[in-house]
Amino acid sequence: MDLIDKGIFYALDSNCRVSYEALARQFEISANAIKKRVTKLQTNGILKRFTVWLSLSMIDAEMMVAFINTDESQNDEVLINTIGNNPMIHRAAYLTNGGMVVFGEYNGATGLNEISRFLRNQDGVSEVEIHTLLTEKGGKVTFTPLQLKVLQQLRKDARMSIVNLAKNTGLTARTIRRILNQLGGNNPTTRAFVIRDNLRPEERASTEPVHFRSFWNFNAGGNISYGVRLTYNEEVVNPAELVAWLRNQYPVAHWYSYASASEPLLFSTFVVDNVGAFEKIYQSLKQGALVDSVKAFAFYPQRHFKGLREIRLEEMLTRTEF
Repeated sequence: MDLIDKGIFYALDSNCRVSYEALARQFEISANAIKKRVTKLQTNGILKRFTVWLSLSMIDAEMMVAFINTDESQNDEVLINTIGNNPMIHRAAYLTNGGMVVFGEYNGATGLNEISRFLRNQDGVSEVEIHTLLTEKGGKVTFTPLQLKVLQQLRKDARMSIVNLAKNTGLTARTIRRILNQLGGNNPTTRAFVIRDNLRPEERASTEPVHFRSFWNFNAGGNISYGVRLTYNEEVVNPAELVAWLRNQYPVAHWYSYASASEPLLFSTFVVDNVGAFEKIYQSLKQGALVDSVKAFAFYPQRHFKGLREIRLEEMLTRTEF
């Protein structure tokens, strides 16, 4: 994958409804070239699916990451599926050191305690370390019946065309465009290259009640994904500055980062095409002036699950009569 593929990732991850024409203008290549790249990413298994889910504010939730150590007594497939069946989990992956990393959402202190106990009580789990993450929360609204009607169709296909949305809902194309603007589905991708920077909440500008997202498998297509835990001195650098430094130092290999809300910790993902390339990155990170310590691990392919944001939206739509 090159910088254009990476740019497509950021754009589709920020708003998966972005058109090929808009991406073509952004990257100064033809819309057909963009379409071919997206198709190749899908064919290679890197781009998995598109979806729409609620913002964290809509479900009053926080995002978390959990690092799990196992004693390897439990079957890997059974354990990851058991964990993934918890509605608070939306992503999980085994690590080459035998552990597992899990991403999800929780509601308040009670939810944090619940997910902590759930993970600790799984057969084969010996230790769990959980961090709440600094991430954009989005907006919070009460959906109108027409918005819910459109969302019902978008749950089937997040990239459904305005023509088909109008046909399936009985609404006019003009009304569909207005609703998509309200939901954020027609917003430009100006946030595309900062979507994973995880600035502090007061610095974010996102007000969308739903997010149009894409899911990716960075281990497909001959790639290898690595996770890195970076500690840093809060008096020297803040998370946003550290992420900006990583992006400048490793414009192709660094893909996204999350900052812990409670400790000077940054969790970053790097994607390379060979082990030697990451070894060079790892050694340079250890010598970086902004970094105090570095721990690295390799991911096995990630599993994606619905999670609270998709489940709560489905529940909302199920309760609504159309």
